[in-house]
Amino acid sequence: MTALPTPPSRVQQVYDAIVDDICTGRLAPGTRLRQEELADRFEVSRQPVQQALLLLRNQGLLREVGRRGVEVAPVDAEFVRQLYGLRAVLDGYAARSAAFEGLTPEVRIRGESLVEAGRQAERDRAFAHMVTADVDFHRFVMEQSGNPLLLESSGVIWQNVQRVMSEVLYRGDAPAWVWEDHTAILDAIVDRDGDRAERVARDHAEHGRQLILEALEGVRSATS
Repeated sequence: MTALPTPPSRVQQVYDAIVDDICTGRLAPGTRLRQEELADRFEVSRQPVQQALLLLRNQGLLREVGRRGVEVAPVDAEFVRQLYGLRAVLDGYAARSAAFEGLTPEVRIRGESLVEAGRQAERDRAFAHMVTADVDFHRFVMEQSGNPLLLESSGVIWQNVQRVMSEVLYRGDAPAWVWEDHTAILDAIVDRDGDRAERVARDHAEHGRQLILEALEGVRSATS
């Protein structure tokens, strides 16, 4: 008999819900989170809320404020530089490894469909879908790397990437080059050209870093 999957714990459920709110912009940077309000919202005791908030703080999505308080961590330029510096390394390694492993025709079609999903989301101006499509493509590349630890260990990075991308896209910035870069990455992997795949993936991460830093600078100039 096949064992039934274990349902997520209350801590995991609270954690997942808060992460989703942060990454989609429903909880903006600087928003104060209170255990009592969260416990009421999720209809749980304060203990799973406290544990979920501790996990989020340790992962950098929340920060301490005042006495025993937490708020959604800000997205600043230094954070973006650090995040995208690490992303460039992981994306480059994943693309090179995927090129070495090679893609079956079926997997190649899946990759092409992910690129097209991003293009369609851009045409529809569906910003949430654009963020999802971008993350889904890069997770796909990591899945093809042949290294299961890569995808497993990158979870927190992608949560933060999704968050900073949302900050940009929800302001109306949706550059077409994102999907053009995805096509170039996929083409290099299909051609089994590891050097080119790594270079294009790293360049793509650098393009993203510049886009987000420019958006942050624009917001700072508008509010100063």
